[in-house]
Amino acid sequence: MALGEKLWEGKGKSSGPGFIKTINMEGVKSVYTWSAQVKGIGHAKGVDGNIFVTASGTMPPKGVASEKDQGTFMTMNGDMCVLKGFGLMKMTMSSKPSAVSLWHFMTASEELAWLNDLIAVVTLEATDPMWMDFNITIHEWK
Repeated sequence: MALGEKLWEGKGKSSGPGFIKTINMEGVKSVYTWSAQVKGIGHAKGVDGNIFVTASGTMPPKGVASEKDQGTFMTMNGDMCVLKGFGLMKMTMSSKPSAVSLWHFMTASEELAWLNDLIAVVTLEATDPMWMDFNITIHEWK
């Protein structure tokens, strides 16, 4: 896998702890939402906007947590696309939590049409242990 150009970076906030769907031997399954403001870089220069995501995840007692993401990306110019993806996070208390996701986009916007053929590698780095605030970086995947 080769990381391509960095497209966006920004800061995000969790909308709270979410709600628990089920608890079983796999861990705690929950649904939560978050949003981020991102600034375009490189090919996405000038494509600044807000990302809104609802995620459904499973957090095991130890190991690797997983989540499915779906959301919207709204640009400051009024263009919009939807996104879907899958993410993983190491469950560790020894360092700041971080996660990585793969996303794909769908849009009818002519300005954002290039996103229809893009797979993005999204990294999230929490600035606090409860994921209330985090940094987000989005690269293209070549």
